Parts: sequence; structure tokens; C-alpha cells
Amino acid sequence: MEPETSPRREQDARAQVPGNYQLEEDRLKEMIRACYEEGILPTNIDSGEMEVDRREVKFVLNGTMDEIKVKWLKARTVTIIFGTDLASSRKKVKEDLVRAYEDVWIREETFGQEFRRGRIKVESLNVVSYIPRAQEITDWMLAKRSDFIDLGNVTYCTECKSWMTRAEVRDWRRTVDENVFWVVAVGVPLDEMVFIYVHVEKGIGKIIKHHQPEADETDPKLVNLRFDLDPAAKANMKDKIWVQTHQGDLLDVRMAFAETDWCRRCRTFFHLEDICKRSDRRNRGESISRPQ
Repeated sequence: MEPETSPRREQDARAQVPGNYQLEEDRLKEMIRACYEEGILPTNIDSGEMEVDRREVKFVLNGTMDEIKVKWLKARTVTIIFGTDLASSRKKVKEDLVRAYEDVWIREETFGQEFRRGRIKVESLNVVSYIPRAQEITDWMLAKRSDFIDLGNVTYCTECKSWMTRAEVRDWRRTVDENVFWVVAVGVPLDEMVFIYVHVEKGIGKIIKHHQPEADETDPKLVNLRFDLDPAAKANMKDKIWVQTHQGDLLDVRMAFAETDWCRRCRTFFHLEDICKRSDRRNRGESISRPQ
């Protein structure tokens, strides 16, 4: 016969549960810290529920654990947004800018002699995630909000924000898109480059700003051209611009904007990654980034 459990004993057992949860949360936080700061990948962590579909596998993360990870990243990670003057699509440029920022801290001993460089993740054309090795660095950067970085006789303007999940980034972009209407002329033919500005303005609406056609002035190429238009022109958006030349050629330019499908796998417009049939081209120097 099992011993009876008194109400007092049940109450004591329940009182111990929060402490156990706290211990487990502290353990997970330390694993997360070691992962992002030291590069030590956890080998004993809940992988979530696994779903297998032929040669693909999907993991649905444990909600509690994922929330702890997100909370840690939000507290420690800084999203660095460079101004539109940073047009280079090469990751090395963004990385060098952050390292140049750290060089100043090291030289001036801003955070003491024990300062160690943080982890960098290039997210897009002008956005970098930066994980400092100490909370005080994160707090300092977020309090400063904006700053300037000198690299190669050029001064770049930066803006610092708290880290956002992809879902939050999508919501942020929707808010931005309400005030900024951008369009991208995709795959502009050489014959059309001379006329594309006036064709976009007459076909869609008033252009407020046009961006430089090449990502790197040392490596000029013509792929896509971006234009920022008056938001009032959004209702007049066109999917395609046709051009007939004097020689009888019929050229077409596909137009994309914020609501156009964008594939994160091959980094091109007009389809999503779940139906993408192209190989990964991101390291071949011919990809583009979705406008911010």
C-alpha cells in the first residue's frame, strides 16, 4: 500500500518546481552563450519534433527553448544597419567595417584591455547582426543608436537596433513599405538602360531617388536597377515594361516591388524558396539582395 501524500507535502513539491525550471533555464542560457560567443555547438539539447519528407527533414522547435534562445539574442545581439551609401554586395566590406569599429575600441581601450572581438553575421545588402562578447558593449551600442565608421578614406553612417526575428523583420518591412515605395527593374537589357529612368517614371510614377546601377564601382555590371517612388504611385504599379526598338526588337523588363515573391535560396524575385529549382548562387558573385 502506497503511503498517503499529505497536502503539505504536495505544496512543498510544487514550490520546488519553479526553482527546477530556473536551473534548467540557466543551463540553457549558458549553452546558448557558449554557442554564440565561443562557437561551442550544443550536443545535448532538445532538437524538437522531427518530420521527414523523402530526402528533406524538418524540425519543429520546442517552444519554451526557442523563446529562451530568442530572449538571449534580443538581449545580446545588435542589428547594425548601414546607410544606403554602402552599396557593395561583398560580405567582406561589411565585416571589415565592423572590425574597424572594434579596432577603435581596442586602440582606445573603450571596454578595457580584456576586450575580445564579437561574432558577425551578414544578413543582407546593408544589414549585419553583431554579437558582442559582453553585455555592456551591447548596451553601449544600443544607447548610442547611431555612429560613423571610417574605412578606406570613406565614412559610413550606421544605425544600431535590437536584434529582430525574421517574423519581426517582415513586420518592420511592411511598416517601412507604407512610407517607401520601391521598385526594381529586373534584368535590364543593355539597349534599355538609357531609357529605363523615364520609362519607369512615365509608366509608374514620380521617382524620388534612383540607386546606382552597380554594387561595386570597381566591378561595374548591369543586372537590376532600383528606384524609390512617390508612395502615391503604388496603385499604378506595373508588372512589366515593354520596349520596341528602331530595329524591331521587342524588349521586356520585369518589375518587382515589396509584395513580389522573393526567394531566399537563390536571392532572386518572382518565386519562393519552396519551389526554387536553382542551385545556390550566393557565392558566385552574381546574386542580389532584396531592398531594405
